[in-house]
Amino acid sequence: VTGAIIPDNGKILVAQRHPTSRFEPDKWEFPGGKVDFSEHPESSLKRELKEELDIEIETGPLYQVLSHVYDNNGDVRHVVLLFYICKIIEGTAKPLDCQDVLWVDKSAMSELDFVEGDIPLVEDLLNDTGIWNI
Repeated sequence: VTGAIIPDNGKILVAQRHPTSRFEPDKWEFPGGKVDFSEHPESSLKRELKEELDIEIETGPLYQVLSHVYDNNGDVRHVVLLFYICKIIEGTAKPLDCQDVLWVDKSAMSELDFVEGDIPLVEDLLNDTGIWNI
């Protein structure tokens, strides 16, 4: 799975899952999605953000790799999450395939209910003073 960290003027873009999501509905996450078979992770991230938010991005460096096991009453999924620092090069984020999108600053990010797999990233971002200055 790929995820985008998109900083801009002291805020970072996050998306809210649909209330009907199989895993952790209504929770917040970093936009991104599944990597298709034989697809490069960066290409996947660009495709997913175009489909879900109607934005075109430029991918930057890999920021963090995480591993998480989601369990929804026996429906178990293990995901490896690749988070890239990205920049929007065209468009304005719209919730096409999610419930909502927000640009959040540090204090707002610490108040949101994030999916379990993203929590270690949230903690790292809250402690990373450089990312908020991009």
